[in-house]
Amino acid sequence: MLSGYWHFLPEVLVVAAALAALFGEYLPGKDRGTAYLGAVVAALAALLVAFGGTAAPMVFGQVEPDGIARFARTGVAGLTAVWLLWVAGRGMPGERRREAVALALFAASGGMLLSMAEDLIVMYIALELSTMPAYVLMGYRRSDVPGLEGSLKYFLLSMLTSIVMLYGLSFVYGISGTTAFSGIDLSAGGILGVIAVLLVLVGLLAKMSAAPFHYWAPDAYAGGAPVAVAFVSTVPKIAGIAVMTRLFGAIAPGVPALPLVLASAAALSMVLGNLAALPQSDIRRLMAYSGVAHTGYLLMALAAGTSMGYIATVFYAVAYAVPSMAVMLVAAEEGVELSDLAGLARTRPWVAWSMLVWLLSLIGIPPLAGFFGKLYLFGAALDAAMVWLVVLGVVTSVISAGYYFRVVREMFLAEPGAGVADAADGAVVTARSRSAATALVLCAVATIAIGLAASPLLASLGVRL
Repeated sequence: MLSGYWHFLPEVLVVAAALAALFGEYLPGKDRGTAYLGAVVAALAALLVAFGGTAAPMVFGQVEPDGIARFARTGVAGLTAVWLLWVAGRGMPGERRREAVALALFAASGGMLLSMAEDLIVMYIALELSTMPAYVLMGYRRSDVPGLEGSLKYFLLSMLTSIVMLYGLSFVYGISGTTAFSGIDLSAGGILGVIAVLLVLVGLLAKMSAAPFHYWAPDAYAGGAPVAVAFVSTVPKIAGIAVMTRLFGAIAPGVPALPLVLASAAALSMVLGNLAALPQSDIRRLMAYSGVAHTGYLLMALAAGTSMGYIATVFYAVAYAVPSMAVMLVAAEEGVELSDLAGLARTRPWVAWSMLVWLLSLIGIPPLAGFFGKLYLFGAALDAAMVWLVVLGVVTSVISAGYYFRVVREMFLAEPGAGVADAADGAVVTARSRSAATALVLCAVATIAIGLAASPLLASLGVRL
């Protein structure tokens, strides 16, 4: 059990590994050794967080390593370790690995700190630390024009919405007189308080790729390498959801209209995300719109404004991130078009069956992680009398089966194609790798294990079942 400031040891280790990765050429194994080192340190950080216990607010109340933070930090560090393990075996397309390792570790450290934030200043700094490395990862292939274009779109929109959010946070501070979440009170802010919340929402919803601020995601993902998309679309989202539960929990009592605004964004995200994903043939764009839809499910529970809703949101963020990352890593190996997966059940049967598990989890089929995640989300919304939103969530979940099963059809029913996609399409064309295979196996095991262990996991977050 960690105590006192030892609770920050996981973040310190991750930052130290990131700094070491910058000098990876001097480490044993150079690029590959750097990736393995990062994976080991990230895995160690995840274990320290998972078994390190919780604590009361620390550093003058600016951070709180509670149950929600522990779960989110474990998810961030664990998924970073899996991603780095895959990179150690497969590498990055056309570029050195060590810079990507450093960027991922810096983003992970920011995400872990963000999950504990209980102060507006800490939140903003950690949020930028967790997202800024993502801009570079999305444009990692310097010779790839579409990738650079997508990265630039991501950067410009993210910077713009960060400024808008910061403007809103200044209003929150002006009304409340404090930056601590526990001291925020917008009940006397009137129309200015509403404007402040709307400005903050614009920034956070844009970073989470929620409708109507989602338009950057498909273009940015389609331009980036699938391995970069696998990290950017999952790890920062876990931390972002964790801090949203804290912030909105503090703001909601003073802004009665907040649940309706979140519910509207949830409905729009679920409908637009799922319908737009149906015709996609590029896996990156398909998963981008899928991410928009899943953000809608997350916002549904946030709109409930209850303790159970907040906890269910963090649980589902991890339950969604694991299979989503795995799908994109397979796309990095096989190719980004649906046709590149044709006949995968014959050429790599264990990968095809693992893909089936991940896709079924994303749909919400029991007993996988996604099923229990959606069950808790829908339950929280029902408890808040948002029946219409739950019905919409169930209907759009059924619609999502349409595009997920298109992937299944290609893998199990189509004839094998000509081979792995060209590197220009974003695939990492290398020989089979044990470490990359291990990363995929870990994702498959985690998808099943999170579902089977849903009750104890929710209990660790503070839910009495």
